[in-house]
Amino acid sequence: MMHEMIILFLVGMGMVQRIQEAAKVSVFNWERDMITAESADFFFDEISESRIDTVYQYIPAKTADEDIAYYLESAYAHEVDVYLLTGEPDWGLEADGAGMIREITRAQAINQLVPECARLKGMVMDVEPYLTDQWDAAPEQVMDRFAAGLACAHSEALACGLQFVVCIPYFYDTKGYTDALEMIMESGCDEAAVMNYYKGKEEEHIADEMALARKYGKRLVNIYELQPPEGNAVTEANTYYHDGLEAVIQNAIRLRSVYKGDVAFAIHDYDAWKEMKENE
Repeated sequence: MMHEMIILFLVGMGMVQRIQEAAKVSVFNWERDMITAESADFFFDEISESRIDTVYQYIPAKTADEDIAYYLESAYAHEVDVYLLTGEPDWGLEADGAGMIREITRAQAINQLVPECARLKGMVMDVEPYLTDQWDAAPEQVMDRFAAGLACAHSEALACGLQFVVCIPYFYDTKGYTDALEMIMESGCDEAAVMNYYKGKEEEHIADEMALARKYGKRLVNIYELQPPEGNAVTEANTYYHDGLEAVIQNAIRLRSVYKGDVAFAIHDYDAWKEMKENE
């Protein structure tokens, strides 16, 4: 039964009974054109019918207020939760979390545009400090500043009534940054979304993160990469683009079995998922 349900909400074969909270599926959407009155309803029709019930949405700073309001109200009408997707590598260098806190303030302003029921549920911080020049020179110090900055931002988000999700790669523990990783899990997030982009090793690559999530009562999200391989950024080793959605489904079933249902799932990203779904 679980196999059939996962197929339905990932591939989009129709409406099924709403599944338990831990099995929610989220989708990253970097597409700014969806935040318009012309596109929002179609977008949410499509994903809600596929049982995706959370969107991590990038919203450019110059987006018109009326378009944002329509998008969020359409999401609410379709019973889809929306989180503000944001982040810059340099924010990981700020021990006071200044850049992240500015975005939390922006999320607060966005939420004043709509009724409480339609507001952003939280933030998704996609901050990758390992892409900065400072990381190459002193990665341990950068990780310490990053963890401290996340703690500050998480505290601010809690004060504002926003859930705080942090994106992390699967390799912080294997590269020796276990102390900073534990700090992030303890005080830097409500949820950790692991960019677990190494096909066939998903289970072992989130073992430490799962142990910390359980220790501190946090939610763990396993992200699948679906974008087409291109250069060194996305390779065949880390994307399911050519493997198909069925391979993603089988891996998700395996992870839910191994981790007793404690893992949730996200797919990266909407455009790639849509293309793969249409090719099924």
